[in-house]
Order: sequence, then structure tokens, then C-alpha cells
Amino acid sequence: MLAKVRAVVESGVIAFLLFSSFALIYQVLDPRNPLAVILLISAHYITVLLCGYWAGWRARVDGWLFSLLGYSLFRLIYYYLPLKATLPFSMSIKLLGFLTILALLMFGAAIGEQRAHYVEGAVAEVNKTGLYPIVKRIADITIASIGLLLLAPIMLTIGIGIKLASPGPIFFHQTRIGQHGRIFKVIKFRTMRTDAERILTSLPEYQNRTEPFVKLREDPRVFPFGRFLRLSSLDELPQLINIMLGDMSIIGPRPLIPSEIEHCTEEQRRRLEVKPGLTGWAQINGRTDISFDELMRMDAEYISNQSFLFDLQILLRTVWKVLIGRGAY
Repeated sequence: MLAKVRAVVESGVIAFLLFSSFALIYQVLDPRNPLAVILLISAHYITVLLCGYWAGWRARVDGWLFSLLGYSLFRLIYYYLPLKATLPFSMSIKLLGFLTILALLMFGAAIGEQRAHYVEGAVAEVNKTGLYPIVKRIADITIASIGLLLLAPIMLTIGIGIKLASPGPIFFHQTRIGQHGRIFKVIKFRTMRTDAERILTSLPEYQNRTEPFVKLREDPRVFPFGRFLRLSSLDELPQLINIMLGDMSIIGPRPLIPSEIEHCTEEQRRRLEVKPGLTGWAQINGRTDISFDELMRMDAEYISNQSFLFDLQILLRTVWKVLIGRGAY
């Protein structure tokens, strides 16, 4: 939280200081002079770009949001201090300028966020720049927010069902590794008994495992209603909250737990270049029926071929996979 506050305050203050230096020059020029107009417009755009970059670099996630807040702080400071540098333009022209400012804020935030390699052991730079991460994040927030609103009655019903089916909490929180090695807590509906971890270590399948993870078709830890939630993938719905918080995306590699990351080679750690997703290329090509190495290969394939069309293809095929329930248990 402190990093987010710093992102807003620092980007706003730095933007004000930079713009003030240009405004002082503007005040000694004739406002009708074309040079003065060009100076102020350029100063504003440079300020906006730096504001977005600084907010993205400091916040490291959702930089576009904190850049908007930082810019709002800059405008607030500018409004209350006696520093006037306003162009005599009509509102329609100013509105067009605001759209440009919004685009520059988001672009600067995306670049700043990508430059923020803040976790030791982080891998190479993200291979997607420009509009793709910005539009994808906007789509994530839109889909997640609409989904939470529309699915709220269903999620409430599921919560009541879990309480009636098994004693214990409704939600299950687990530590996962996100983009650039960032640690976060994934949220799911609980589908197992509360002593699931203790039972797991005593199972022969776990003791004789050859993969970093263990998937059991007839898992004795899962209670009956929880099995229904898994087969229908309804247990994943709370991860819409993770998406809203910026921990995850709708489309991306599934987030691994720390012990699984330890088994990854340097090449396989490329999956940390992007945000983990609610669904992904590996999930629609086998889900739990594929090996760890196959999972890593498909994640690398997705990272190398990210695009809007690829994401749309994965999303549509995910709907079909959920409907037929293949690969889920």
C-alpha cells in the first residue's frame, strides 16, 4: 500500500514541479505567440508522459490507475497555487487534448511498470509493449467487475452450500507466484476438508510422485459439493477478485506455488514475464491431464505468441471446456 501511495504522491508532485518550470517561461512570453503555445502544449504532454512513467515504475502493478490519480493530484496542486498557464482554446479542442493526455498517461505507465524489475530472480523484460498490456488490463477490469456483479447471487449460494457441506471457511487462500516473482494470495472457493494438507502428505500418490504437483482423480480430501464445484470450475470464481486487484489476468499461465517454481529451469521461468491467468493455453489443452513439462512448454508458447486474437481464442475455448468439464477433477 505504501508503494501505491508513493506512486500517486511522487508522480503528482514531480509532474507539478516539471510543468511549473515550463509555465514560468510561458508567463514571460506573449500567450498569442505560436512559440508560447507550442511550448505549453509540449510541456504538458512531456509532463503527462513522465507522470505516467513514474507512477507505473513506483506502483509496479496497475500503473495506469495510479498515473491517473497522480495526474489528478498534479491538477489539484496546480489549481490551488497561483501559477497560471492556460491556453485560450475552446472546450472541444481541450477535450481532444484530454484524450491525448489519457493515452500518454497509460502509455507512460505501461513502460514504467515494465521497467520495474523489483523482485530478486526476476526474468527477462516483458516482451509486449505499447497498447497490448494497457488494453488487456482494461479488459480484465471490465470483465472481472461485470462478472462479480452478475455472479454475486451464484457466489452467495455457493458460499452457503460450502458452509452446509463442510465445516470451515468458505474461501481457500494459497500463496502463489505472480508476474516478476511477485508473491500473492490466490482466492478460491474451498473444495477440500480443512485438514487437506495433512492428509496429502500421508497419501501414497504424494509420497511416490514424479512431478512437482500431484493431481488425484479420486481425491479423498474433496467433499462431494466441492467435487461439483471443481468439475464445473465454479471454485475459480473468487479469482475475479485477484484480477481486480491486479494480481492476475483473465488470460495467462496458471500461477504456481513456490515449491513448483523451484523445479523450473531458467527457460521455464519465462512464465514470470507475464501476469498469471484465470485460464490459459495449457488449461484448454488438457488442464490437469498434462505433465509439468508439457504445462511449461505451453506457457512458453503462449508468452511467445501473445495477441488479442490469441487471447480471444483461449477465452472462447475455455467456455467450451468448462461446459463439457473435460480435464477437471
